[in-house]
Amino acid sequence: MRGPTFLRSYLRNTFLSAAGVVALWGCAAGEGSDDNTGGSTTTTTGPGGTGAQGGGFATGSTTSTGGACVSTNEKAEPTPLDIIFVLDWSGSMQGVSWAGSTTALKNFMQDPESAGINAGMVFFPTIKEDFDDTCDPLIYSVLDVPIAPLPGNAFALTNSMPADAIGSPTPLSAGLRGALQTAVARQELLPTHKVIVVLATDGGYNTCSGGLAEIVSWPEAARNYNGVETYVIAVQSSADINFNALNAIAAAGGTTLYDASDIDLFAEKIAEIRDTALGCDYALPPPPANIMLVPDEVNFTYTPGGSGTPITLPRADDLADCGTGPGWYYDNNQNPTKIIVCPASCITIQNDMEAEIEVAFGCASVPN
Repeated sequence: MRGPTFLRSYLRNTFLSAAGVVALWGCAAGEGSDDNTGGSTTTTTGPGGTGAQGGGFATGSTTSTGGACVSTNEKAEPTPLDIIFVLDWSGSMQGVSWAGSTTALKNFMQDPESAGINAGMVFFPTIKEDFDDTCDPLIYSVLDVPIAPLPGNAFALTNSMPADAIGSPTPLSAGLRGALQTAVARQELLPTHKVIVVLATDGGYNTCSGGLAEIVSWPEAARNYNGVETYVIAVQSSADINFNALNAIAAAGGTTLYDASDIDLFAEKIAEIRDTALGCDYALPPPPANIMLVPDEVNFTYTPGGSGTPITLPRADDLADCGTGPGWYYDNNQNPTKIIVCPASCITIQNDMEAEIEVAFGCASVPN
């Protein structure tokens, strides 16, 4: 039987040669294959102008300098969501807390609302055999359950969970860093997906880090590099919950803390994270063969109830430019792969179960 030295050497060689290696991280890994989105094509014409404002959205057609604008529409599909769960199974999580957390996670993975989400999991300290150095983040870069779609992956995920939390010590820094390495590389390989990390812990850490400043540097770097967010669930435990640490990790990862200090709330919090993360990110479909993609000649339309007159949302430069108004923006203004709907418009669209979303190519974007 090949021991930990061989496996560690193999892992390092694998990650260092992977297509998804990111210099910032030193080593990373990606899994899976990309998805393509498409849709039906229709042609619309309009009288020009930027349109009137109505109902919080910009309406009407855009113009070109040559007169009436002709655009071709493609159906916009929601961005696939990939979740890496990072689960603390150290001794302080033992008993009721562990049972409540794992039961909620099992229900989440089997919930019809989670169907289509891609999910994987890693535990800290490691449950892998023959590893004495639990502080090596590379160990956690290899997920205990690889990412795959739900509900198909639910069986592997639920059966991977130990019967109780008896692990020791608490290498939060290594576990989170390793998971983020994999998340960053997956986001790099699958730019049309939205990859997030969900950390469930009481916030204790006693090894593997230079302190909280080092721990929070990893979710901050992941978010800044390619938008990977870190969500944090504060779990009831036999120890006091370290809310200061968990708030700092969540903030660094671009989110807010989800408080499950009452373990009965865990299921509610993970559902909230699912709904928030699914959000209003849409893969930018390829334009038809006869139209070249010009980022400044794209519009995003929303048809309330799936019928009637489409409403054209104005384009913002970025999230900050959205303000409290309606609109959308690119994930990258120079090389876009996603359209992200501004918060105000996202709420409206999420509340409209019959909404029809399309991307129009060939006409100047309506500015906000």
